[in-house]
Amino acid sequence: MHSQPIPRLGGVAIFISTALAVGLVLAGQWIIAGKRPAMPLGTLLPGVLLGATIVFLTGLLDDIRSVAPRLKLLAQTAAALAVVAYGFPAENFALAPGGSVVHLGWFAAPLAVLWIVGVTNAFNLIDGVDGLAGTFALIGLATCIAADFMFAGQSVLSITLAMAGAVFAFLRYNQSPARIFLGDSGSMTLGFFLAVRSVVSATGPDGKTIYFLIPLVALAFPIADTFIAIARRWLRGHHISRADGRHVHHQLLALGLSAPRTVELLGFVFSAFAVVGLSVVFAPPKFTLALLGGASILGFALFLYGVRFLKYSEFVQFGASIASVIRSARSVVRDKVLIEELARNIERAKSLSEIMLALDTYSEITGIIQVELVAGRPSFIGPEGQMIAPPNALPWRLDYRMGLGDDARREYLLRIWCGQHKPGVAHGCAERFAMQVGPAIERWMQENLHLFVPGERQPGQLERTSRSAGDTPSPRPK
Repeated sequence: MHSQPIPRLGGVAIFISTALAVGLVLAGQWIIAGKRPAMPLGTLLPGVLLGATIVFLTGLLDDIRSVAPRLKLLAQTAAALAVVAYGFPAENFALAPGGSVVHLGWFAAPLAVLWIVGVTNAFNLIDGVDGLAGTFALIGLATCIAADFMFAGQSVLSITLAMAGAVFAFLRYNQSPARIFLGDSGSMTLGFFLAVRSVVSATGPDGKTIYFLIPLVALAFPIADTFIAIARRWLRGHHISRADGRHVHHQLLALGLSAPRTVELLGFVFSAFAVVGLSVVFAPPKFTLALLGGASILGFALFLYGVRFLKYSEFVQFGASIASVIRSARSVVRDKVLIEELARNIERAKSLSEIMLALDTYSEITGIIQVELVAGRPSFIGPEGQMIAPPNALPWRLDYRMGLGDDARREYLLRIWCGQHKPGVAHGCAERFAMQVGPAIERWMQENLHLFVPGERQPGQLERTSRSAGDTPSPRPK
């Protein structure tokens, strides 16, 4: 998206400036106040410093020489384990103060690693428009600071404020048109720190319970964009790690928004999410449920509108498929049951006439116009009842090929004629019919080869094997 070479080591500036700022603050407390300074993040500090350094160096190496995705994932996991080893996170989870508490036990550690690695990569994914990742880093850090003050300031903010200052200064050079990029060293470090910091901010004054709605709203956009990317790639049948240019910010750019307007729009929407989320968490208990319900409805409506506005056809078609399944569930179940019964009756049939009768009965019940068993030769003659019809009512056919004999050289067709008045229902029914009934007829014919020796009447020479509803069976020469 840029035509000139642009440096991508902005993460170096943020990492070094944050470290220097925190070092100066702690040294000032030690020298000026003459007392041991309070450690930010408490007992987690060694693990956070070690993990952040691992992530930063991995990203820096990737920016300079490129690192294989598996090695990056391994380094991110090691960084997450370093934090978990120092007591991250608490094992009790709740939606908000006063709500039901869930004790995760030994599940807490694996979920913590998954959370840290996931958010680290989510921030890397949203770094696709000038200033976007930095803007959402500020939103996340601001949410963490607000949560800290609402919990009576139970943690020291020196690292958080230092990083917020570094990102704020960096955005001057990263806003469109950017003069420097974050690179992986910056986006992954920000994602790693926010993954840890948001959970620390969400830990209640007792130090034992995490109110998980706070991290979700603080990092709403990176999480939502990553979820959408994974879901649409899965729906398309692509590998979830396959890169593409269809993230939310890419779609907004494709709709004609400029890079600054894209950042402003997304920043405004998800800042509102953060405010609403904090309101839900810290509202009086009797209002929490009402606020949560309203926010959930609003978020769902925004998602439905958003996927259409952003032209994510995967979700639109998925929703249409779900709605179609719900509407036609009863008829689909009925057809499946009848098809299974028909296949069993065919396998137990004593003669070809019994099969013809079963096919005839089935077509009447389901509304299929006609079912034929014909020799495998070109034939495009449709059912007599539909021979004269307007073009939009002409039937279509589905042929299922069957090979007879050891060499399978004798070809027979199971031909299914369907009307166009219900194309969706008829198509699904015909496919299910062919895939289950076709093999059953083929097995029966293979077991009764003596009925199809040369010189005998062949299925293609028999009368019509099915009829339109209400018709009287009558011979039709082939």
